[in-house]
Amino acid sequence: MRLVLRGYDLLIIGLAVLAGVVYGLATIGIITDVALRNFGYRPIRATSALVEYSLLFATMAAGPWVLRQGAHVAVNSFVAMLPRGLHRLVMLAVMVLSIAVLALLCWRAVLNGIDELTWGGMDMRSINIPGWVAYALLASGFGLMATEVLRMLLRGSRSMGGTESH
Repeated sequence: MRLVLRGYDLLIIGLAVLAGVVYGLATIGIITDVALRNFGYRPIRATSALVEYSLLFATMAAGPWVLRQGAHVAVNSFVAMLPRGLHRLVMLAVMVLSIAVLALLCWRAVLNGIDELTWGGMDMRSINIPGWVAYALLASGFGLMATEVLRMLLRGSRSMGGTESH
């Protein structure tokens, strides 16, 4: 079991690093595209589509790590004023609700991806990208985020990000 958890940790960290690299490459792609246009050269045709997909990938890949670090957007001002017991109960409810919503989004993305794969859907832009690709990215990201929140919950954390706040 320890080996599985270590592999999962390496996956989450590896995806976060890969997301950072992809953000950097997307930035270079955008700068190159703009520079080519401004210097009168023909831009690379696929840049826009590839940057859009890379941003989707990077967002989904970094999501579980962002949750683990507690670096996601959270508004705790009201909850922080609650008595300790009620605060922990509300945080538990938020975590359970988060798992449910993320699992639902993952499931829906899987179903949409299967439809796209079955019907041979294509995202036709400057390049053709199979329609299931975007849904596979979404399903993977939402599934890993649900797993990350579940892991926090099973470890006894009562706040997302692994830090107790109260």
